[in-house]
Amino acid sequence: MNVGFIGLGAMGLPMTRNLVEAGHTVTVASRSRGPVDAAVAAGAIDGSDPAGVARAADVILLCVPNSPEVVAVNDALLASGALGAGTIVVDTSTIDPAVEREQHERIAATGARYLDAPLSGGTVGAEKGTLTIMVGGGDDTLEQARPALDAVSALIVHVGGPGMGQVVKLCNNLIYAAQMVATAEATALAVKSGVDLTRLVEVLTHATGDCVAVRTRLPVPGVLPDSPASNGWKPGFMTELMNKDVGLALDYAARNAVPVPGTAVARQVLTDAIAAGYGREDFSALAKLWLGESG
Repeated sequence: MNVGFIGLGAMGLPMTRNLVEAGHTVTVASRSRGPVDAAVAAGAIDGSDPAGVARAADVILLCVPNSPEVVAVNDALLASGALGAGTIVVDTSTIDPAVEREQHERIAATGARYLDAPLSGGTVGAEKGTLTIMVGGGDDTLEQARPALDAVSALIVHVGGPGMGQVVKLCNNLIYAAQMVATAEATALAVKSGVDLTRLVEVLTHATGDCVAVRTRLPVPGVLPDSPASNGWKPGFMTELMNKDVGLALDYAARNAVPVPGTAVARQVLTDAIAAGYGREDFSALAKLWLGESG
């Protein structure tokens, strides 16, 4: 399959490598030269810009940070004149569901088709090709794009029509953010009390406190070898990006008159962590707010 990929960041570059390894012809574009060179070294083709990608690909994947960037990339794709019947644009970014629905309409007006397909699994899942993808859009469109998505994922779930992939992703991330806040508080309390954190993890992972944040992001170095805390807080998912996603969830909930007070607390904690200088670190670094205050 001729696949295009636009946005070679922490997620996009390893996804591109997996697409190449799966045997697809992959044409890429990104804002920075370094990731493009890395993708080309892995076997991809430099498309120069979104227009070049559109001319080369039947399925075009986008992976960029926010709603304005998705709109800007789609502007460029539309301006290229290369979209039409037979082309599928798949947005794997996490953005505002209302903005995403507008993108479905804009791309469909050319005769092309569109899916919103945000990702879960972080950079580890992107490297291993084990991401979970939640897809909004048409069944037939998903089936046409599936060979490309299979190359980067372990699970693809069609969750509904246009924009519903984004809604489900926001629901997922507001839960994950709340998990991390609770894990941080519990860890600070355990550290202050002198609890053996290895024993704490053993109990939590076999008790009702078990969750992904505990299993992967306990925020003290040396407890979990693969956790961000044990690896210099290297981001699997940056604090700034989680803050963006939780903000999107708050905005979407407000438009739908759904109260989400716990999510508002998580957003404040993430904002405080950014103010403290942890914005480019993994979002589990928010725990340093409590660990520092508790000594």
